[in-house]
Amino acid sequence: MINATVVLTRYNESNKIITPCLSSLSNQKNINLEILFLDQTEDAIIKKLCKTLSNKNIKIKHHKIAAKSLSYARNIGINLSKTKLVLFIDSDAIPQEDWAFELVKSLEFENVGAVGSKSIPLWKSKPKWYNKTLPAKEVYSLFDLGNKTIKTKRVVGVGFGINKKIIDKESYFNEKLGRRPGSLLGGEETDLCNRIRKIGLDIYYVPSSVVQHQIQTNRMGLGWLINRFFYGGIGKAYVGGTPEVKSKKYNMQDKIFVLIISLPYLVGYLYGRLKKC
Repeated sequence: MINATVVLTRYNESNKIITPCLSSLSNQKNINLEILFLDQTEDAIIKKLCKTLSNKNIKIKHHKIAAKSLSYARNIGINLSKTKLVLFIDSDAIPQEDWAFELVKSLEFENVGAVGSKSIPLWKSKPKWYNKTLPAKEVYSLFDLGNKTIKTKRVVGVGFGINKKIIDKESYFNEKLGRRPGSLLGGEETDLCNRIRKIGLDIYYVPSSVVQHQIQTNRMGLGWLINRFFYGGIGKAYVGGTPEVKSKKYNMQDKIFVLIISLPYLVGYLYGRLKKC
């Protein structure tokens, strides 16, 4: 019996990035999984690899889909999934062997709509000071709230799961949000979590479920981060609420970096508000 479905997609990430993710998923322990790899790139090599990596407990199904957006692909995955529990992982994430088991175990708790993994960095080049600041870690989808399972307000996209049976009509991602060609827009997981909490369900952070997030060199430059925060401002405007500064948790380097990215974030936020009008 299949315990859960894993939805994995890529837009144009290289085989070098996606292969460690697929290999680690094929080695998941103590669980039976159907992995839906929704490939937005035509690639016979990876298609063959999916067949090769499939085994008695882990079935990897390759589907070629249109290259539209992350949220679009995830919604296809939800619709194709045959299980009530659906896990999501980014193509540049490397899950530990009990990643899926720990998420599924927590999703079986009463009144739990979603659960999120601990996400730790796998730097592809030596990080500079600003790469390690708390605001930068946020956009790198690094998520570490300690070593205890606790209730939280959100998950991050690099590794999480939902119980689509109990969240019912909220089992979808807003396709106006999320990565797409030419855009670094995010906010789709936050939007989902807001809707899950609104219907009275809980969200948990599960530190025993761990992924390493590959931080590519081309995403470690200051220019990429500034652009990412611009789109972060747009996402905040779409999701709702006003920008927050968690200054109590910030050290001096965090505060300096906030000064650098505040203007592009604010411009993005105002742009997003105008687009909504």
